[in-house]
This record gives sequence, C-alpha cells and structure tokens, in this order.
Amino acid sequence: MRLAIEKKDLLARIQHLVSIVPTKNTTPILNNYLIEVSEENNTIRISTTDLEIMVVVEFPAAVSEGGTVAVSAHHFNEIINYMPDGVINLWSHDDLLMIQCGKVDFNLLIADHTLFPVIPEPKLNNPITIDAALFSRMISKTYFAVSTDVNRPVLNGVCWKIYSDHHTMVATDGRKVAEITILNSSLLSTLEPNDNPEVNVFTNQNQYYVEKVIPVKTLLFLQKIFQEEVKELQVGLGHNRIMFLYGEYFISSQVLEHKYPDYKQAFPAELPNKFVVDRQALITAIKRVALVAPDDNLRIHFDLDSDRFEVNTSNRDTGEAKENMDDFTFAGSSTGVSFNYKYMLSILEAIDTEKVVIKLGTSKDAMMIYNETPVPDQEITFLLMPLRS
Repeated sequence: MRLAIEKKDLLARIQHLVSIVPTKNTTPILNNYLIEVSEENNTIRISTTDLEIMVVVEFPAAVSEGGTVAVSAHHFNEIINYMPDGVINLWSHDDLLMIQCGKVDFNLLIADHTLFPVIPEPKLNNPITIDAALFSRMISKTYFAVSTDVNRPVLNGVCWKIYSDHHTMVATDGRKVAEITILNSSLLSTLEPNDNPEVNVFTNQNQYYVEKVIPVKTLLFLQKIFQEEVKELQVGLGHNRIMFLYGEYFISSQVLEHKYPDYKQAFPAELPNKFVVDRQALITAIKRVALVAPDDNLRIHFDLDSDRFEVNTSNRDTGEAKENMDDFTFAGSSTGVSFNYKYMLSILEAIDTEKVVIKLGTSKDAMMIYNETPVPDQEITFLLMPLRS
C-alpha cells in the first residue's frame, strides 16, 4: 500500500472518526482503523466500529499501490494532527505503516486486519431523503434530554417517529422532555402495516408510524460531520439498524429495540400561569444565583406574581442568593416552583427566540417551555419536572 494526500484533506475526514472508537473494550482490534486503499479507484476508505455503530468514510487520494492495513486509531489521529502542513506520504512495509511529511517520519505498528469485523458495502435500499440542516436542528433540540441511566436503556437514545404527514424527534430522561415535530412532511411514500420485517409499522389512534430509537452517540457523530454545503442526508431503515449516507460518510447503527414510553402522559392538560421573559437575562440570573445552589439537587426556585419575579436559592452549607427580574410579563395567580437549574439551562440554550414563554401551575406541576414565536411548520416543546419540597 502506498499513497499521498494533503494533511488538511486527511485530517478533515478523521478528526471526528476517532470518537466512534470504543474507550473500553475487550477486543483490541476495535482500537484500530481499517484502512483500505484502492489503486483502481484512487481512493482511501477508513472504517471504525464499536460493534454498535460503524462508520466508513471514503475519499480521493493519490494512490500508487493498493492494500489494506489496520492501525491504532488514536495514534494515527494524533500523528496526522501534529504533522506539518503539506503532503503526507503513507506506505506499508512489513509490519509497519510508514508516515512521512517533510522532515518528519513515523513508523506505526500494523495490527492483523483480518481480525477486523466485516464491513458491509456502504449502500442503502429505498432510502429516505431529508434536509441535512433540518435533521441536525432536530438533534440539537433533543439530544440533551437523553438519559444516562443504564437501567433504562430505551431512554439512552432519541426517538424518531415518522408519520404519513409529519415526523417527531423526542428525548426524555424522566425529568425533562425535549420534542420537535416537523409538520407538513411526508418522508415515506407508503405507511401501513406490511409483511416487510425490515420496517416495523405501528399504529396508534388509527395513525400509522415508524419508530426508531437511535443511540445519542450516532446522532452526535452526524452533527459533528454536518457541513452547510452537503444539503441532503439519506436514511435507510432496517429492522434493528438505521443507516445514514451523508457526503463521503456511511454510518450504520443499531437501534434500541424497546418501545419508547408514552412521554406525553407527563404533559399537563392545562397550566393557568404564563410568563414571558428575556431568555439571555434569565440564563444569566440562573447562573448567578446557582453559585450557591445545593450540590445534591442543584435546586433553584422561581417566585412569581404580576409584580414580582424572583429567582432564588438557599443552601445551608453556603448561604442564600436571590435576584429580582425586571423585564417580564406574567398572567395568572401567584405561584412558585423549584427545579434543577442545569436542566433548565439546557432547555433555555435550545430556545430560538430572544424571549422565552414558560407555562406553569402549582409547585407540583411540570413546566412547559416554548419559543415566543413559533417556527413555521415546526412545533417545539420542552417540559421540566419540578423538584418536590
């Protein structure tokens, strides 16, 4: 194997690829990239997997001799990153991958590439095509609400439901919910129960839909490789996998094979109180007051009526803090609610508008949080459960 490629071209393709490499595993070969070089096509293909997610990236290079090697992914990335700008030459010799640029030379040990998991051909059957910027936006509005509790594995992913005329992406950890619905959208040409086991179609209240719970690691990788100039994302739906084709990247990921819980049961039927406040001012106030918030539950409290909006906290180990907000509007009766301030900040960071709308009831009711003005053809909803006194 022998090829030459500009450092910037190689680094651009591998800088995020290393995030797929497992940090802990009992299979040493998974610590490696599989690098396949084709003299016929003048391409280099680099694959990595943690057995749940597989990523393949294929791109042009000046190839003078084809071949296949497996090398340490972390070492390869670090070496390429620290190489001087210019053309990098790579070639294999015995059990070494030689990496040379200018006056810098590395010899990297090669692993047995035959031990690497079989990589399927990167192609999709009957793919869905979706606007890549929109899909990236959907991820950004939901991923932060994913649970990290390994005892509830279905909540470790983001649920994507595709209906005949809209689709919804949602995540919840049981304490907060983040949901975005894209209206007036038809991604699937036919949506009804069929004999194809590859695409399970469910029904609810006479509505057919496809549901895939996607690991958050997969979606965050897609966000990392998003580029403004690559407009379309192709999606393949399998029985227990979901596949993405985006530019030069092919991603194949397991899905979490559990039915997603009915999170909408947590949505209050009616909340009588509503306030509107500057988003950035509220973020600043919460961060300031949170300097003395309790470490165990990160409790912050809102006290509200038509004339007063106070953000406060109390901590028997450090003291108290409060800040009165000036610029807000409130409709309803006097109320208050306590919550985990980090959860609230994560939601406020996902709000698009300068002002945020928060609806609330009593201290025991969940809060519903929205953009001040709706985004056309989109419904964005956040829920935050209160902390009990």
